[in-house]
Amino acid sequence: MSAVAVAAEGEPRISKGKKFVHPGIFYTEGDFGRMKAMVAAGREPWKKSFEALRVSPYANSGAWARPRGGKIEQGRFNATIGIDGRRAHDIALMWKLTGEEHYAAKARDFLVQNANWTETSWGGTGPLDNGKIYLLVEAAEMIRDYPGWAKEEQKKFGDMLRNVFVPHIYSGDIMRWGNQGLTAWHGLLAIAIFLDDEKLYDRVWNYLTGRPHRPDDNPFPSGGVWKPDWPANYGEFFVERTKPPAFGNEPDWGYDDLLQYYIYPNGQCEESCRDQAHAMYGVAQMVAIAEIFWNQGDDLYGHLDNRLLRGLEWSLRYNLSDWEPSGFTENPAEATFENGMFLRTRTRNNRWSSVKPSFHARGADGGPAAPRTAALMHYTVRRGVSTNETFWLQKAVDNHFANGGVGEVWGFGPNWYYEFEGWGTLTKTRTPWMRGDPVAVPKVPATIKAVDFDRRPACNPVIESGALSRIKRGDSFDYTVNVPEAGDYRVSVVYKSARRLELALAAEGGRYRSKELPASDDYKKAALGVRKLEAGAVVLKIGVVNATGARIRSVVVER
Repeated sequence: MSAVAVAAEGEPRISKGKKFVHPGIFYTEGDFGRMKAMVAAGREPWKKSFEALRVSPYANSGAWARPRGGKIEQGRFNATIGIDGRRAHDIALMWKLTGEEHYAAKARDFLVQNANWTETSWGGTGPLDNGKIYLLVEAAEMIRDYPGWAKEEQKKFGDMLRNVFVPHIYSGDIMRWGNQGLTAWHGLLAIAIFLDDEKLYDRVWNYLTGRPHRPDDNPFPSGGVWKPDWPANYGEFFVERTKPPAFGNEPDWGYDDLLQYYIYPNGQCEESCRDQAHAMYGVAQMVAIAEIFWNQGDDLYGHLDNRLLRGLEWSLRYNLSDWEPSGFTENPAEATFENGMFLRTRTRNNRWSSVKPSFHARGADGGPAAPRTAALMHYTVRRGVSTNETFWLQKAVDNHFANGGVGEVWGFGPNWYYEFEGWGTLTKTRTPWMRGDPVAVPKVPATIKAVDFDRRPACNPVIESGALSRIKRGDSFDYTVNVPEAGDYRVSVVYKSARRLELALAAEGGRYRSKELPASDDYKKAALGVRKLEAGAVVLKIGVVNATGARIRSVVVER
């Protein structure tokens, strides 16, 4: 059987003076602003999802933060950082959405108690188990500015992360199926952002994108020359070989938790031959990692020509229909998503060879809504990918809404509280106009700095002296605002321009209407028009029809 081989590309990422976005793990301040506006306005599906979160036992600020410390023994991660992470995350999320201090205080209690770990087990699925720390880190990121969490307490928590958990998750997991290493990388990425650690951040990016390690970093695990005993066990769905004592000495080899080896070019997941619950869990972990990278300005979603989307579509097609492969091949070039051929190939660590997709746990769709919704919103709203390319992903999200769309199921086994960030209907749903990522979501009436437009690819204007400068025909800028009360609002700009300036204004759901503004040597305020805005989070779009030497300093929204 052949192995899928894709050479590492490019040089290692070496960040210098990176300015991390905070909050900026799975959620940003713009995400929170959008959620709060929609919930306050009673907009659906955000409101129902918020109410489900509010009454969830994991969001109970009266929960006991049990004293923690010492060593986490093998098999005890679910009962410690798992359940505490689930509660701390949901309680911290409630604080970000309500501002009620009792939530922040309780999330802080969970973090203080979990800063006392001195050792964790390396045994069994050590990287997977230790990677589960990411929900606690997510909670820490959400309350990092809470005055009640003292700086010395934050430092203790951060030092514990670096000294106790990082060693276990530093290199993924080379011996097991890819989802386990991906959980470790997820945890390491969250820690890197919380600690503002460029080297750890680059380590995750370099590994998952198939690049060499930074020269000032430790190498990734080597491999490449192991010849396994043949075989250990023939199974119906895959062939399993014995685990070797060593995996070879080729540097920076890259194992099954690397994007290009976890999802094959046709979209087939490495674990499709194992069972569908693990395959969907692993793909969902990759989505979470991609969303985190996006929030920090890096695009794993688009890596290898949207390989992650192809992986979602392949697995969801198998799980949400009666589709079966059209045939089998050992040649990667012969297996495409379109022709439906199943690729029979070895895993990157050579322990397993796929035979056919496993029907075990067929029907899995990725668990809670956050990964599915985040991926759908990214590809369809942020990036404008064709609906033909997101058919099965859209179907999975539609199924979630058809079944209520607000509740969450935490994993596919008992007491798996740690699996996903969750509450994606609330946290990640966007309207079709929300293609950018807002710096913040100001409540109108407001004067908004023009440079605080919603960030999106290919929108990188010149910014000089706090103003949008050298704007040109075809430029457009989005501003997401919080409208507390529906009604008519006047939108103006503060600008100066050597010649006449023509701008077009559109409010969510409406058409662009242009307005010509006179030349002005000094900054002046001029109205673009009045628009009827719905209550909630609303996007205003300003397009440049004609401009020469113009600068825009602010956007003003008034009743």
